[in-house]
Amino acid sequence: MRIRIIKNNLEEMINQYSERTGATKTWISKQLEMSPQRLYQLYKSNNMYVDIALKFAEFLNCDVKDLFEYEIITKL
Repeated sequence: MRIRIIKNNLEEMINQYSERTGATKTWISKQLEMSPQRLYQLYKSNNMYVDIALKFAEFLNCDVKDLFEYEIITKL
């Protein structure tokens, strides 16, 4: 049996950006044209529309793949 695990790394990436630049999460959410509550919801979601993921990747100057961690575990 194969189990697929997708982990959302968005919160980690935003935290790294904040530490590097001193930007607050409120400021970041305004730059991305969303509420701080929506930003928090996206931290916890493993389902994100491609256009939103692309927006984050462009803002954070990273690859979309960096926003997610994907792992397949094979169990016998």
